[in-house]
Amino acid sequence: MANTTIRKWGNSLAVRIPQEVSELVKFTDGVEVEMYVTENNEVVLRPSFPTTDDQDALRRHFLSIRAKCKAGMTAHEETFVEPMGDEII
Repeated sequence: MANTTIRKWGNSLAVRIPQEVSELVKFTDGVEVEMYVTENNEVVLRPSFPTTDDQDALRRHFLSIRAKCKAGMTAHEETFVEPMGDEII
């Protein structure tokens, strides 16, 4: 466990993530994270896009995106037809 201090940064507050923590969670400069607050008022940071080998996180990410879709929205269905030109198949 590491400790850090919240500091003012412009009109916002900022937290510096210690190197040993960033290495454990594989955070690097420029990585996008999502932040949420649990029912216990704990702040959780996690990468916005899960790695491909984390199937549980990918499923949660997919379900969270699907939950944000507008009601009645349907998936776009591709229509496949016979080639009409010089397509390479």
